[in-house]
Amino acid sequence: MKRNLIVAMSIALVAALFLPVMPLKAEAATFADGEYSVPFTVLKDTGNEVSTTADYMVSPAKVQMVNDKATVTVTLKNSSWWQYFKVQNGGSYSDVQVVSQSGDQRVVRFTVSDLKQLVNAKIHIIVTGIPGFDYDNKYDIRFNFNTSSIPAPPVAKPAATPPPAKETKPVTPKKTEVKPVQKTEQKPVQKPVANKTEAAKTTESVTKKDEKLTVIETETDKTEQSGTKSEEAKTEEDETAIEDELSEEADTDVALDENDEAAEEVVEEVAMEEVKDEKEKTSNTFLIVIIVIGAIIGAAVVVALARKRARK
Repeated sequence: MKRNLIVAMSIALVAALFLPVMPLKAEAATFADGEYSVPFTVLKDTGNEVSTTADYMVSPAKVQMVNDKATVTVTLKNSSWWQYFKVQNGGSYSDVQVVSQSGDQRVVRFTVSDLKQLVNAKIHIIVTGIPGFDYDNKYDIRFNFNTSSIPAPPVAKPAATPPPAKETKPVTPKKTEVKPVQKTEQKPVQKPVANKTEAAKTTESVTKKDEKLTVIETETDKTEQSGTKSEEAKTEEDETAIEDELSEEADTDVALDENDEAAEEVVEEVAMEEVKDEKEKTSNTFLIVIIVIGAIIGAAVVVALARKRARK
C-alpha cells in the first residue's frame, strides 16, 4: 500500500510540474481579419427583451477583426444624456474610448474578446432639455452582435511534405569465380604417305593424257594432209577411245578424293586417342605425387613420435 501511495504521489507531482509548462494548442480562428459592418441589438440585463437604449445608438457598428479580437466602433445619439458607458472586458468594466464628437452625436470605441457571446455593459442616462421631465437612471444592458456577415478565415493548406526517401542499400557485387580454361594442344595432323603416292599417280596420269593428246593432234594433222575418209574414221575412233580413257581416269580421281577424306578421318581419331593418353598420363603422375607427399608426411610423423619417446 505504501509503495502504491508513493508511486501515485510521484506521478501526481510530475504531472503538476510539467502540465502547466506544456504549450496549449492554438485554437483555429473563427473570423477572417478585416473591417466589417455588423448589426447589433441591445437587450435588457435579463431575458431577451429589447432595451430602449437601442433607440439612442446607430446600428450597424463598425468592427475591426484581428485574430478574432474585435474593436467595435458605435455612434451614440443625444450624447449629452450619456453620463458614462462602460463595457465588460474580462472580469471588469472599463469606460469606452471617445473617438470623436460632433453636435449631439458621439463616436465611441471598445474591444470585445469574443464577438459571438453577449457583451455586458453599464450605462448612466440623465435626460435634459425637456421641461417638466426628470429622468436619471442606471442600467445593465447586453449587446448581441449578428456575426453572420463576417466571413470565416481561409483554410490554410498544409505544407506538402516530401515522402521520406527510401533507404537504398548498396548492392554488393557477386564474386564470379573464373575457372582457368585448360587448353589442349592439338598436334598437326599428319597425312599418310599413301596420299603422296596417289598424288604422284594422278600427276603421271595427267602427263600421259597430255602425251596422248599430242599424239592425236599429230595424227589428225597427218589425216588432214592425206584427206582420205578412212583415216578420218580412224581418228574419230581414236578420239572416242581417248575420251573413254579420260572418263575412267576422272572416276579414279574421284575415288582418290574419297580415299583422302577417309584418311583424314583416321588421322583425327588417332589425334584424339593421343590426347586421351596424355590426360591419363597426367592423372597418373598427379596420383603418384600425392602418394609420395603422403608417404613423406607419414614418415615425418613417425620420426616426431620416435623423438618424443626418446625424450621421455
